[in-house]
Amino acid sequence: MKKQPYILHNIKMKRDGEIVTIELCHTKQQRTYELLAGNTTSVKGINTKLATSSNGIFQIKVPRTGLPQYFIIKSENGDFSTNLFTERVLPLNNAINIRDMGGYESKDGRFLKWGLLFRGDQLSKLDKNDIEILTQYHFKTIVDYRSPHERQYHPNKFLSTVIQILNCDPQSSFSEAAANVVDLRGENEKLVQSIKNGEVPNKYLNDRGENVIESYQDLVTSPVAKQAYGRMIKAVCRKENLPLFHHCRGGKDRTGFGSMLILLLLNIKEEDIIQDYMITKTIRKDRNQLKYDLYRELVQEKSYLDYLMAMIDTRKSYIKAAIDKIYDLFDTPENYFQKHFGITMDEINNVRNFYLEEGTQYDR
Repeated sequence: MKKQPYILHNIKMKRDGEIVTIELCHTKQQRTYELLAGNTTSVKGINTKLATSSNGIFQIKVPRTGLPQYFIIKSENGDFSTNLFTERVLPLNNAINIRDMGGYESKDGRFLKWGLLFRGDQLSKLDKNDIEILTQYHFKTIVDYRSPHERQYHPNKFLSTVIQILNCDPQSSFSEAAANVVDLRGENEKLVQSIKNGEVPNKYLNDRGENVIESYQDLVTSPVAKQAYGRMIKAVCRKENLPLFHHCRGGKDRTGFGSMLILLLLNIKEEDIIQDYMITKTIRKDRNQLKYDLYRELVQEKSYLDYLMAMIDTRKSYIKAAIDKIYDLFDTPENYFQKHFGITMDEINNVRNFYLEEGTQYDR
C-alpha cells in the first residue's frame, strides 16, 4: 500500500492496487460528504458522484489505466467544499518521484492549477504500463537537467505526446558523481574513493551537509545554471509547452532547485515551496537506506558515512539556503527573475494569472 506523502493540508490519500482511500482531515462538524470526480482540471467538470460518507473517508476503485482522475469533496447540504485535488505522486512501477506540482497556495490566496507542471526522476526504466500512464497525462515538453553522460547511459523512454525535449544541464556538483559511471555500485565506489583520496576537504566530512548548501547557493548565480534554468523558465512561461515535465536523475537536487524557481516565479508561499521539496525525503526513504547499506559495505568511518548520507538526504536547510540567497542578493524573487533571467514584471504577472486560480474551498 502506497501512502501519498502530501496532497493538500486537509486531504490524505493512499493506493493499494486499484483501490484508493481518500480521507478528509480536520473536519469541524458532522456532515454527509460527497466525493465527486472527473478527468478534467476544471471544477465544473468534477461532477460524477462516486460515494458518500459520514466521516469524510472514502474507498473507491481508480484503475491506473483511468488516470488522471481529479476529485472534490463537498458536503451534501452545500456548506463545505475542498479544493480540487488528485494523486500527487503518480503510481508508476519504475519511477518513484514523478509528481504533479498543483494545489500549492500563493501569497495572494490563489492556488496552482493541477495537471500543468510535473517534476520527477529520470524515465530510463519505465515499463510498458508506466509509459501508458504517462501518455495519459499528455506531456508536451520535457526539461532534462541531466549531463550528457547521464543521458547517454540512461536514455529516457519515448513518450508519444512529447513534442520537444530541452536539455538544460546546469553542470552542478550533483552530476559530478555520475561522470564515467554506469551503475549504482560504480557510483558508490567512486564517491568513497574520492574521500579516501583526499578529494573532499575535511571540513565537509561530517553530517552538516555544508557542501550541499554551498552547491545550492552556487546555482543561484552560476552563469551556466543561469542559462540552463533560464531556458526552463522561458519554457514554463509559454502555454503551448504545457503540460511540462522537468527532471534530473533522482528528482531531488537539480529538479528541486528548478521546482523552487518555478514556485517562486508563481508567488507560492515559502512553506509550500519547502513542502514540495521535502516530499522527496519521504519518497526516497527506502532508497536512501539501501544506499546507506551499500556505503557501509565500502567504508566504516563514521565521518565518511555522515558525509555520504548528507549528500543524498533531503533537508529543509538545503532549499532554504537557496531561497535566502535570492532574497539576500536581490531583495525579492521578482527582482531576481527580472535582473538575473530577463523576465519582465508584465511576464511575471501574466504567468501568475495563467497558472493560478481561485480556490473552491470554504467552510461556513
